[in-house]
Amino acid sequence: MQLTLAASAVDTAASNSTAQVVDQGVDNKHILVSQAQRWVAEDRQLQRSMVEVAPSDRRLIIPSCDSPFEFNYPFATSQRTVRASCEDSGWQIFLGISIHQSENALRYTGSFKSGHRLLSGDIELVSLSNSQSNPIPGLAKDMRAIEGYSLNTAVRAGDLVMQRQLSASIEGYRLTRSVLAGETIDNSAFEGLLISSASQHQAQQLSANRLKGARAARDLAAGKLLTRYDIKEKHRVLISQTGIARGQALTKANVAIQDYYGKLPQDTLQDYSSAKQMQAIRNLAVGSLLRLSDLTPIDIIRKGDNVQLSVRSGALEITVTMLALENARQDQRVLLLNPESGDEVQAFATGPGQARGLTTATRQ
Repeated sequence: MQLTLAASAVDTAASNSTAQVVDQGVDNKHILVSQAQRWVAEDRQLQRSMVEVAPSDRRLIIPSCDSPFEFNYPFATSQRTVRASCEDSGWQIFLGISIHQSENALRYTGSFKSGHRLLSGDIELVSLSNSQSNPIPGLAKDMRAIEGYSLNTAVRAGDLVMQRQLSASIEGYRLTRSVLAGETIDNSAFEGLLISSASQHQAQQLSANRLKGARAARDLAAGKLLTRYDIKEKHRVLISQTGIARGQALTKANVAIQDYYGKLPQDTLQDYSSAKQMQAIRNLAVGSLLRLSDLTPIDIIRKGDNVQLSVRSGALEITVTMLALENARQDQRVLLLNPESGDEVQAFATGPGQARGLTTATRQ
């Protein structure tokens, strides 16, 4: 009887000891998780409720640590794992970390077809509970940023708004009345509207400036979305007023700025300054567009011309009459001859019959 009671006492004491170890392990686990949450929240400036420490094996006993656990990120490229260690005993464990926070997103309030231009009432802001370890890529989040965008695909009510579904809206122009070929398209003939860039043809990319004063290239019906092929743009360009012979200089007497309708060559001259000191390299008929490809800088000095050569030495400037041995354009080098001494002189052409001295070379 006494042996039985003793055995029972030993079993009871052993059970109580095991229970105490388990309870102590559970308490230590709570302490570890709490300290880990606090450390991650402070390190990343988050609320503790947003930090989740992945549960370890329930059978794992966390030993007591007289001092607070120490934490760090063991992997330089990731913050999804935290290492907890006890400095007193050298014990350590790796804990998985997840961050949960609300993510703003946009949701369609109705079903819309491709090409629909979004208005403020077509979308609403919602909050998603999401983990940083598994975010939804490509979400549209700012309602103000997508107003005026158009859809490039059909969507249903309740779908989240994705960036890939959106196309910027670009201004286009539609005729409000019929226009005859050659008629000027004034502001009363068209209206602006926004259309999806995904559905807009490149030829429809017009601007109000290009339409200003343009003429219809053909008969156009009301409601037509205008393209650059439907119009002849208005340009102000230089046009020959008389026939200009090859080698003849351009002057305000034989050219003028006029309106021109249609496609304009890139090298067309559009102001008087660009034609200054230019001459034709071929015969130009009356009414010709003046292009750089038809012109060349004029020779302000021609071979055989008498040229006034100015040579400066300190404060002294001497002018000598020389004979041009070649043609020269503005600021181009020209070879001159001194008829009296037979010396040939290199100079810069500075104007018609004018040159500035450079060097002197004696003829052999």
